Amino acid sequence: MNVEIINIGDELLIGQVVNTNCSYMSKALNNAGIDVGYITVVGDNYKAIEQAVTAALHRADAVLITGGLGPTKDDVTKNCLNSMFGGRLTENKEVSLHVEKIFLARNLPYTATNRSQAMVPDCCRIIFNPTGTAPGMIFHKDGKLVISLPGVPFEMETMMPKAVETILNHFKPQTVIHRTLLVSGIGESFLSDRLEEFEKKLSRQNVAAFSLAYLPDAGMIKLRLTAKGGDREQVSKKTDELFDELAEEIKQFVVSKDDKNLAQMIGQRLKAAGKTVCTAESCTGGNIAHLITLNDGASAYFKGSCVAYSNEIKHNVLKVKEQTLKEFHAVSRQVAAEMAENALKIFDTDYCIATTGLAGPDSDGTDTEIGTVYIAVAAKDGKTTVIKNCYKTVRSNFIDRTSNAALFEMWKKLSAPQP
Repeated sequence: MNVEIINIGDELLIGQVVNTNCSYMSKALNNAGIDVGYITVVGDNYKAIEQAVTAALHRADAVLITGGLGPTKDDVTKNCLNSMFGGRLTENKEVSLHVEKIFLARNLPYTATNRSQAMVPDCCRIIFNPTGTAPGMIFHKDGKLVISLPGVPFEMETMMPKAVETILNHFKPQTVIHRTLLVSGIGESFLSDRLEEFEKKLSRQNVAAFSLAYLPDAGMIKLRLTAKGGDREQVSKKTDELFDELAEEIKQFVVSKDDKNLAQMIGQRLKAAGKTVCTAESCTGGNIAHLITLNDGASAYFKGSCVAYSNEIKHNVLKVKEQTLKEFHAVSRQVAAEMAENALKIFDTDYCIATTGLAGPDSDGTDTEIGTVYIAVAAKDGKTTVIKNCYKTVRSNFIDRTSNAALFEMWKKLSAPQP
C-alpha cells in the first residue's frame, strides 16, 4: 500500500511559505506503516489540481491532499474534487452550526462567504475540523481513497489522525520500523566505507527488506536503519539485533540511539548529574544557547549566555585580558579559553561552552583564515579543552557546523571517564 501527497497553494510554489505540511504528513503516514510514493506541489489552479489527482490515482492506493479549501475565490480544491467525483454541493448542518458558532464567538457576522464553508460535496464523508471552518473530505473511487484536508498546518495536524485511521481501515498496512543513530566525529564517506560489510549483510536478510540511510547535517550524521514487510514481531526482533550490531560497529562515534539531538542528550546528562552549563558565544551569536533552550526543562541545567560579538564585550563583560586580545587577536585559542573560563566564574556553572571565529566573507584585518573557529569547553573541576576547525562555507552553515561541533565537544567532556 502506498499513498501520494498533494500540497496545494501558489504560496508554496513561489517560496513565500515553507511547505511544512509534507514532512509532517509523511512522518505520520510512515509511523503508521504507510509508504509515501510521491509528493506533489500544485498551485491554486483547477486544471493543475485535476491533473495531479488523476495522475496520483493511477499510481497510488490513496491520495492525501492539503490546501485550497478556504472561502475565497482562489480556493478551488473543493469545487474541483466535487466535479471529479460527480457530486453536488449541499449544506452540511453540523459544519454550518460549527462555523456560525466560531464567528459569533468572535462577534463577527456570519456572511454568505463564511456559510459557503458548510457547502460540501454530497458524494463525500467529512472529517470534522475542530480548529477551523473548512471540513476535511473523504472520497472513494474504484477501491481507492482521496482525502482532502485544510492547508493551514495546525488545522491539518488535528485532522491527520483521522485521515491515517481512514486509510488504515481501508487498506492493510505493512510493517515499517525505523531506528536512528546520531553520529558525530566521522565523515559520511568514511562512515560508509566502515559499514560496507554491514550493508552487505542487510541485503542478505530474509525476514524483511532492510536498508541503511545516511542523513548528514552540519557536521552530524543520522543513520537510519529501516525494515519493511513481514511479521511485525519477527521484524521488530531482527531490527533490534541489527541495530545493536550497527551501534557496536561504530560505538566511538555514536551520540544517541533514540533519535535525540545533541542538546537533548547533553541536557539529560547534566540534569542527571545535577550540573549546570552556560555559553559565551561570539561567532555563533547565541545559537548554541538557542539549541539548548529549545528543550523542555532546560532551566534545570542552563543558567544563561553572553553573546560577546565585539572585543569590547569580550573584555568588559567576559574579562578577556586586553593583552590577550592584542597579542593573539579575537579568533584564537587563547581568547576562546579565557571566554570559557571567565564565563564559568561569572555564571557560576559547572561547565561553559565558548566560541570565537571568523565566518567571513570579509577578513578581520589579521592573517586569520576565513572560516576559522575556536571552540572551548571549560569545566569547574577539570581542564579547559580548546579545538580549532575551519569551515569554508556560507555564514548560516558555518554557525550550524560550529554549534554542532561545540555541543559535541561538550558531549565528549560529559562522556569522559571521571577522575
